[in-house]
Amino acid sequence: MVENGPVLVDHRERGSGIPEALAAAGLDVRLTDLPVGDYVLGVGLAVERKGPQDLGASIRDGRIFDQAVRLQSTFPQAVLLVEGEPRGIAEDAWRGAVCRLVEDGFTVLHSLDAEDSAAWIVRLAKRARRAAPTTRAEGPRRAPRHPSAQAEVMLSVVPGISAAMARSLLAAHGSVAAIAAAAPEGLRRHPGIGRVRAGRLAEALHGGYVAPADREPEPERPARGTRPPRRWILTGPDRTAEPESFDRRAIALRALRSAAAGTQLVDGLTGEVVEAESEPGAGAD
Repeated sequence: MVENGPVLVDHRERGSGIPEALAAAGLDVRLTDLPVGDYVLGVGLAVERKGPQDLGASIRDGRIFDQAVRLQSTFPQAVLLVEGEPRGIAEDAWRGAVCRLVEDGFTVLHSLDAEDSAAWIVRLAKRARRAAPTTRAEGPRRAPRHPSAQAEVMLSVVPGISAAMARSLLAAHGSVAAIAAAAPEGLRRHPGIGRVRAGRLAEALHGGYVAPADREPEPERPARGTRPPRRWILTGPDRTAEPESFDRRAIALRALRSAAAGTQLVDGLTGEVVEAESEPGAGAD
């Protein structure tokens, strides 16, 4: 199989270290301003990477569901890569949002950190290589033929309205026209539709048309900040060696079990020694 066609990388990913890892793996990396996604790895595959802070923020403002719809309308395969442990949002909230994306056909992968993300993206990019060059598709890849499917697509482009929610609304009201005619109070009685989503539906269905040249520019994604230090640190008996660090305690504990005797697991926030690996058989009678 001939490997050609560049991997397109959004310029905001420049500081992540992942573009360098892709280049080191022998891939042709091109930094650009991608309208959707962070990485376009082939004709039909794109990846959206969400760090610990960005995932929570994008779930709270509904941006992640809008991004999912736009990715799925442009690429046959769309992957959400969740990096690290999400912060600033309740666990039930972010897990529920991720489950909803899975239900809507979105592929979700989890990585431990930026290095692990790079390994995932390198592997995906190598598998996505095709003889045809990578080009960004303009608009939906395929228009549904059935009117009901068209109605689902029309509603699902509204931020916060997933394909499943669009089907639920259409089943309850019967048509897009009936949804548009429904009072806001009636929409808010629908399961999963609160004040914000009802307002977005009303704005999309009743708002006056504004020509592209007269529209306000969409807000840019905030630049990703520096990655915070990892919390769980393994320090071995050789103090000159570089200590290992981990985002999650469970993973650090597994690494401790296979470490040399005398290795300690330290809480990076408090400096407390959580556990130490003793000599084999220590403490036995």
